[in-house]
Amino acid sequence: RAALFDEIVPGERYAALTGHPDIRGWFEWFLGDDVHLHRRKIIRHIRPGESGIGTATQAHYDLVYLRQGSERVLSMWIPLGDCPVEQGGLTYLEGSHHWALAAERERGDRPPAASITADLPALAEAHDARWLLADYRAGDVMVHSSYVVHASTDNVDPQGRIRLSTDIRYQRASEPIDWRWQEHWHEDDGL
Repeated sequence: RAALFDEIVPGERYAALTGHPDIRGWFEWFLGDDVHLHRRKIIRHIRPGESGIGTATQAHYDLVYLRQGSERVLSMWIPLGDCPVEQGGLTYLEGSHHWALAAERERGDRPPAASITADLPALAEAHDARWLLADYRAGDVMVHSSYVVHASTDNVDPQGRIRLSTDIRYQRASEPIDWRWQEHWHEDDGL
């Protein structure tokens, strides 16, 4: 963990990946503007057999963590190597952006809890929806809005491989930026 937080996260090689001209250029093209990459970028490292609350990422949508900036932040999830379903990759709840956005508008200034639930099947049943997941390969990326409900599943890889992935967030540079996300990710950063 010391190497992760003290060397890798603030390191030049990780910055070169997350700020790569092809990635940055795609966000500039998609958003039609100059973009800002949030400095807080997360590297997920899930070992096989680690399970339960706090290991796999519970169901949530990103806006609940980015309340002090633009609601139009886009997240990019990048598997760092092949990531078959058994390794616990990213999963999306189909159609969830519709009800998450409606709930936000109805809630007003009252923020929701940070995560929705660890019970993914019950959440899908409550919304008559499916969890969508896939086998990911090195080079794949997933991009989603701050309203899409997503999670990860437990790593049950029979070959005992660790799942590595990273989350990065881009937005228009001209929109409000959540100042809390402008320091390197650290286990004690409070977010």
